[in-house]
Amino acid sequence: MSSKSSFTGHCFAMTAGIVAVSAICAWEPSLAQTAPVGGTTSIQQGSEKAREMKEPSFQTREERLNAKPLDWNSTLGTPTPRTLTPDEQRALQSAKPKSSAKGAPNRNAEKEARKLHPDDWK
Repeated sequence: MSSKSSFTGHCFAMTAGIVAVSAICAWEPSLAQTAPVGGTTSIQQGSEKAREMKEPSFQTREERLNAKPLDWNSTLGTPTPRTLTPDEQRALQSAKPKSSAKGAPNRNAEKEARKLHPDDWK
């Protein structure tokens, strides 16, 4: 019996070690998640710059063959975090954890249970 319990302990320790190592490795961002070194440009659909740009035409075969792929590095945007107002900061600091009140029980629960599982109600 003691060999089974020690084997179970080793399996648990090995599983915990694998989970810990994978969490550490996943903590660092991969290359696909890092921002490019150069600057980025974000163009909104209704902006002035978007209105000035000429729409590409890909009607003929030659135009489609000459089309250039989208440069992802030039179209990436940088998100700007929203700053909280002083009222929001005070509310966040003074907030206490709580849960909402319980809901009313389902009045038709027994009727539905009898309909869905008639063998259990014999």
